[in-house]
Amino acid sequence: MIQATARVLKNLIEIQVGSETWTGRPIESGQSGLARRIAALFSTEYVTYRPSAPTEVHSTVTYVRKSDEIRVQIGEEHWRTHETEYGPMSIEYGGVQYLILERLTGRFAILRENRPVAKGQLGFRSCAIRDYPAELEVFLANLALGYLIRTLTWEAFGWGGT
Repeated sequence: MIQATARVLKNLIEIQVGSETWTGRPIESGQSGLARRIAALFSTEYVTYRPSAPTEVHSTVTYVRKSDEIRVQIGEEHWRTHETEYGPMSIEYGGVQYLILERLTGRFAILRENRPVAKGQLGFRSCAIRDYPAELEVFLANLALGYLIRTLTWEAFGWGGT
């Protein structure tokens, strides 16, 4: 199971990925000054660190509010969600198209060829993803972070675009 939890007062997100705990921090949190610390509270761009390399950035995850888009970058690889106006969100990973079907209850399913490959649940400042194949774990952990950033952004600025 993947469990991402926002620690708002600590200005970080903890991501439990199997037995490992990653840390997600707003990019602004690394800079000094009160204005930067306040800006970090409303950040939509986070970097992740893994315990095996605590000073090395593992990935960058960004939420773009205007287009309701989650972007993930690990090294030179980039992925981003696409959304139609009235349809589900989709993302291509490893040459395979995945659909993300969301419900107003906070539950969502990730489908490959109309078959569920993972189930998710958004909670109060948390996101959990279960029942996924092992080869998707790193990708889905970053996607969970993106969903949590999206939820925090909606809390801070209201739902939807512009």
